[in-house]
Amino acid sequence: MLKILNRTAVIITPKQAFYDMLAGIMGEEAEQASAPYTDDESTVYLIEETDLDEPATKERLKSCYIEICREEINGWFTDQSKWPTHITWKDFTTWFHISIQTMVFDTLDEDIEYE
Repeated sequence: MLKILNRTAVIITPKQAFYDMLAGIMGEEAEQASAPYTDDESTVYLIEETDLDEPATKERLKSCYIEICREEINGWFTDQSKWPTHITWKDFTTWFHISIQTMVFDTLDEDIEYE
């Protein structure tokens, strides 16, 4: 039987607005966004366990969205001196598709390793 992790998965997929912002700071032509949750640039983040209908879900994500934004920007462009200095929740929701998944299963029978 698979083990359920006591985490909620948040899938973050860049929208065209994110690629446009990156192009502005990199001085290059913008990448083209793909349809979310297909063959794309999505990243999965684990946050504190929650239920979808819980009002706290958005608040838990709001508590770490800046860190997620920085991680996403760093994956494309590492010169932090050119990054946006003030990232708002509105920026985050403009730049990314957000999918929250409450059921996270571990299919392996071994310890999780951190890098």
